[in-house]
Amino acid sequence: MPRQSKSKKDNAQAQWKEDAATLSYEESLQALDLLLTKLQDDSIPLSELQGGHQRAEIYLNRCEDLLQEVEQSVAVLNPDTLEPETTDHPPGV
Repeated sequence: MPRQSKSKKDNAQAQWKEDAATLSYEESLQALDLLLTKLQDDSIPLSELQGGHQRAEIYLNRCEDLLQEVEQSVAVLNPDTLEPETTDHPPGV
């Protein structure tokens, strides 16, 4: 029986990750904010608390991944023209 329960948790996490992967940064942040508000409720059952925590981590990871993508794209802009740097020539050449 515990094995079945673990399988259900794994399936739920996989679905949460799949759902989160389609969200924009703003949508992920809003989902995370709503979930954190719910998790702060003292009447939430412990079983839901753990799942909520795991889901919050997924939303947080999505936000961090999207931020990292933006940071990387901004880092390769030419500071003078704000155009993407070409990889053929080093900056300033």
